[in-house]
Amino acid sequence: MRLTAVCDTSTEDTSESGGCRDDIGNGGLGDPSVTTATGRRSPVGLLPPPLLCQQQAQQHMPGYGEFPLYPVAQESVYETSARLLFMAVKWAKNLPSFSNLPFRDQVIILEETWSELFLLCAIQWCLPLEASPLFSPAEHAALALHNNGTPGGQQGQQQGQNHNSKAAAPLTDVRILQEVLARFRAIGVDPAEFACLKAILLFKADSRGLKDAHQVEALQDQAQLMLQQHVKTQHPTHPVRFGRLLLMLPSLRYVPAERVEALYFQRTIGNTPMEKLLCDMFKC
Repeated sequence: MRLTAVCDTSTEDTSESGGCRDDIGNGGLGDPSVTTATGRRSPVGLLPPPLLCQQQAQQHMPGYGEFPLYPVAQESVYETSARLLFMAVKWAKNLPSFSNLPFRDQVIILEETWSELFLLCAIQWCLPLEASPLFSPAEHAALALHNNGTPGGQQGQQQGQNHNSKAAAPLTDVRILQEVLARFRAIGVDPAEFACLKAILLFKADSRGLKDAHQVEALQDQAQLMLQQHVKTQHPTHPVRFGRLLLMLPSLRYVPAERVEALYFQRTIGNTPMEKLLCDMFKC
C-alpha cells in the first residue's frame, strides 16, 4: 500500500495548523536565483542555507541524555528509532521548499526516501557517541534473545537453532550499517553537510508518479550546489571531499527499506503498515 493511499490526498492545500510548519527565513542568500546543473534557474530561497537547516534539525533532534540507550532498557533502541524517524519526517515537513510541493509529491517522496533519511539521521545522532547501540550487533543480538525467549530442553534447543538462523540476516544488516557509520565517522561529516546530504536524499526526482519532477530535480541540484559551496569554503584544502560525501549516499541503500523496517520498527508497530506510521507522523 502506498502512502498516498493512506494519507488524505483530496486536497493540494499544504498549509499547516498547530505549529507543524516552521518557516525558515531566506535572508542572507544573495542572488535570488542560481543556475542549476541542468541549466535551469532555481530560486535559492526555496532552500535555506545549510546552517539554518542545521539549526532547524537540532530543534527536533533528541538529546543524547534525553532517553537511555543501554541493555538494561530493552525498548530503548526501538524508542530511539521511532523518535529519529519522527525527527526526519518533521525535518522534511519544515522545509518550505518541500511543503510547497504538491501534496501527492510530498507523500511519494517521503515513501521513497524515509529509510535513507532515517539512517542518515541515526548516523548523525550516533557520531558523538563512543558506542552506538543502534548499529551494534551485540545490542541487537541481546534484544533478539529478550524478544524471542525459548523454552529449555530438547525443544528449546531446536527452537534456539531455528531462532539463530533467523537472526543471522538481521545481524548481518546491522554489521553493514556499522560499517556505513564508520565511513561517516572517518570523514567527519559536519552538521551543515548532514543538512545538505539530507536535502539531496529527499529531493529524489526519479521517484515515480511525481507531478512536479522538474522542481524536485531543481531542488536537488540546488542542495548539491550548497554542499559544494560549503565544502569549498570550510575545507579549501580538501578538493575531493565534495565527491566523497556524494559517493557515501548510496551506502544508505545497502540495507533495503523493508529490512530497515523489520530491524528497527516491526516490534513497535507490529502489523501496522509502515505507510500508516509515516502518514501519522506526517500529519502531526
